[in-house]
Amino acid sequence: MELILGYEILESYQRLPYKTWYALAEFIDNSTQSYRNHPELVDILRKEGKSLLVQIDYENKSNTSLGFIKIQDNAWGMDEIQLQQALILGRKPEINTERSKYGLGLKTAAFWFGKEWKIETTKYGNPNKYIVEVNLSKILKDEEEFYKLQKEENPDNDDLVQFKPELVIRMEPCTEEEHGTTVSISNLYRKFIASTVSTTKEYLASIYRKDLETQILELIFQGEQLTWSIEDIMSKLATGSDGNRLFRRFSFNIAEKHVHGWAGVLKNGGRKWAGFSLLQADRVITGFPMAYKPKSIFGEDGGRNDLINQRLIGELNLDGFEVSHTKDQILFDEEEEVSLEENLIREIGDFKRLASKLRVTDIEEKINFNIELAVDKVLKNVKTSDFEYTLFEKEVLPEEVIESSNNETITRISRISHKSLTAKVGNLEIQVLLSDESSIYDPYLVVQARSERDKLTIVVNQNHTYWNELDESSSFDFLLNCIYDGIAEWKAYFIVENLDPSTIKLIKDHFLRLKLTILS
Repeated sequence: MELILGYEILESYQRLPYKTWYALAEFIDNSTQSYRNHPELVDILRKEGKSLLVQIDYENKSNTSLGFIKIQDNAWGMDEIQLQQALILGRKPEINTERSKYGLGLKTAAFWFGKEWKIETTKYGNPNKYIVEVNLSKILKDEEEFYKLQKEENPDNDDLVQFKPELVIRMEPCTEEEHGTTVSISNLYRKFIASTVSTTKEYLASIYRKDLETQILELIFQGEQLTWSIEDIMSKLATGSDGNRLFRRFSFNIAEKHVHGWAGVLKNGGRKWAGFSLLQADRVITGFPMAYKPKSIFGEDGGRNDLINQRLIGELNLDGFEVSHTKDQILFDEEEEVSLEENLIREIGDFKRLASKLRVTDIEEKINFNIELAVDKVLKNVKTSDFEYTLFEKEVLPEEVIESSNNETITRISRISHKSLTAKVGNLEIQVLLSDESSIYDPYLVVQARSERDKLTIVVNQNHTYWNELDESSSFDFLLNCIYDGIAEWKAYFIVENLDPSTIKLIKDHFLRLKLTILS
């Protein structure tokens, strides 16, 4: 009796729990690991006037195209034997303690993206380029016919002979100075939408931050060079009473495994920035913008929405710990994680307390605030492809659909236990619902201002991505504007009887000119 695997399993790879950035990282891992395995490549690239380059391009599937993804590098490359080894599912590489670990990533990620893929590679010093093409539809069809024929020829024999696809490695001549690998994936399962592209760039820059910062790697995504600078973070750190940055390096051991890293306290933080990035072999496994937040420091379920969860930041290098095969999680055993948290409390417990108490004075913020730089930053973001798509192409639902959806949201939220604050102004009751039960896809603000003359309901979505990036001061300003928006809309409808946008803005302007006399 044999354990025989059917090649239908390859089709199931499209359902692996990858995110686009982690799937692309499988290919970048192979490129950067090739560079790490061959120190002599440093001098070769220097003579060529280049650095290690990984270039990612794509075209979405459409009515006229099956779509493609191309990942191209100028790393060491492979010869025919190494290419054959790379095609064996689960065959670990010779060096399997760094970025390339399980002998799975190339295959699982390629089949996650699409049904067909091709590898073209040449090793430095080899006069040949090797090309192999993999077509999943053909493999499955050939497998079905193979077993059908086997059954017809041997109807009484239950012993199956394992089907093996015939992949032909073609060879083409090239110069011995050429080196690198190109993976092309076509007949795609999924598209790159604008929001995915933006998040993918953000994550890839974070994952390969060490390589990008030291300029070992030039990472190009759809023509855009990705960058990362630790100084951008260091410049945001608060200073202690001694005038020094609140920054500390530390190291400790967990059993036989060495852990080292750093922690800091941000002056003006945000949930998106806080937490620890976990690294192995100078590559982020879990990190910004969804960092690791141990519960003994940050609280249960990814952390409370307090100053610690907005300001405490750091990196942990965890070489030697187990990693998921998609390389997006450190697989701690229970004792390891308990020990990790105990050591962190011992090393940076005082930073936790400082993060929860530190206040930056209004005067200091005013002095340090550069209004021209702030406007310039906003305008640069307005010019991005994501904003342009959202402005000109993202669909806006009809007014009646939006109003119906907003009413449904308020009805749904009203039935759930949540924070609710009420104020009576004359005959008007203003109810503010701070909803932590809303979806991240619900609107940041829902206002019910036209149903009843004596009641105004305002729902603020605390799970919205924008809310989670705000610090304490910004959160107050945001809530103030949300509440003023609701009140201005109510007055425009019931008192002025004019919902023209200019009228609503003028009413809000009247409120903004009032001095806030009660601040606690």
